[in-house]
Amino acid sequence: MTSNSKRDFLTHKFPELLNTLSSETKGNFGLMTPQHMVEHLIGALSSATTKYKGERISPATEQQLGMQKFIKSGSVLSHRPSDKTEADLPPLKYTSLEEAISNIPEAVQRYYAFQDGNPHYKPYASFMGELSYEDLELFHYMHIKYHLWQFSLLKQYP
Repeated sequence: MTSNSKRDFLTHKFPELLNTLSSETKGNFGLMTPQHMVEHLIGALSSATTKYKGERISPATEQQLGMQKFIKSGSVLSHRPSDKTEADLPPLKYTSLEEAISNIPEAVQRYYAFQDGNPHYKPYASFMGELSYEDLELFHYMHIKYHLWQFSLLKQYP
């Protein structure tokens, strides 16, 4: 899928699909509520809109190289059960699911505005290492599709 197709999906289709989500929708797996999922995705997109201020590990660690390889492969995420309980879910930031969803278009816009405005910056995250914007976009695209599928907003994943 081309970058333009991913951008179109994230900018248009993703918010449209979320508008069909109800707070009563149960996830097919995992502990997150619909609102937790939306807030999680806002946080993930927001984390990619600031320049990393810490020291970059160079060369990349084995974990970072593994994550980079995983992303380049199409980053097909899968659910891994854990010992966490609902008590481990973070507190909600928005007053309702609808309010959280209404913040998605702005989060996507900020994400792309950061990329467009910083073409020479190399995105970096401690668990992924240094990425290209193309790889970071692929990660967000697959991550978002995974959570849409989790809540049956997509029939198929990937």
